[in-house]
Amino acid sequence: MVRKNRRLLHLASAGAVFGMISAISPSAAKATIITQWSFTAKVTGPDNSPSPTTGTGTAISLGMTNSYSYAGGETSPTTTNDDITQPGSKSQLQDYTWRIRGFDNASGQPGNGWNNSAPNYTQGAEFEVPTTGYNNIGISFDWYCTTQGVANMQFLYTLDDTQATPTWVPVGSDLIATANNFYGAPASSSTTPTNSFDLTGIAGVGNDPNFAFEMVSVQPISTDTNYSTTTLGDYASAGGGNYNNSSGNWSFGNVTVSEVPEPASASLLSLAGLTLLRRRQGKRA
Repeated sequence: MVRKNRRLLHLASAGAVFGMISAISPSAAKATIITQWSFTAKVTGPDNSPSPTTGTGTAISLGMTNSYSYAGGETSPTTTNDDITQPGSKSQLQDYTWRIRGFDNASGQPGNGWNNSAPNYTQGAEFEVPTTGYNNIGISFDWYCTTQGVANMQFLYTLDDTQATPTWVPVGSDLIATANNFYGAPASSSTTPTNSFDLTGIAGVGNDPNFAFEMVSVQPISTDTNYSTTTLGDYASAGGGNYNNSSGNWSFGNVTVSEVPEPASASLLSLAGLTLLRRRQGKRA
């Protein structure tokens, strides 16, 4: 109880310090970019592992090389054939993005890598980014899905990407795509929303040489708005119904790993504590 009372006393005494610096805006502090993929020009496929424009990291396309059966009877395997392009035809889609898809080796037959036979969490993109020397990690990215693309996406991270079978941990619930648009953008929007995941409270994410994250397809669950008992076992389509097993794709842009500013309350508390410590040391002298 003695320690607890002393701590409460220190916090109460810190009120004057909070008052003196309350005029400082928390937004004044900016995030530090650790690694970023910012696509600015068209690149013809295959571009299956684009290099970051800032920092160090590796981008990997997942699950696009496979031998699944497709709706049009395609039997030859598909191979990864990603590219960098401007998705869609809407006015806001002038940003370049990394498009994830496969190439059908059987000419004239459907099959672009995405498939209902693929297990959950096996198709999409992975980004390996060492966070060594950084803490308070935040992830942001733009996600575009075509109308016939797989609708549901799950964000995952791992602390041990060098392992043969890394442990992947989901963050939040799955996201449901906005058809033929960027996720989160109304149909009439002329902006490109950015999706952000705050990992600052997760132990081990900071200062980790083996950190990685994925954005991967997942079948709808019962709490999703696009869940249907008639399409169990299939992925959903962004345009409605189940995925058609022959077309559609995802694109990612401005994928960024940052060291975000320390929460304002924690920063103020640290400053208050330091001020009180100096005052006590001064009295002892």
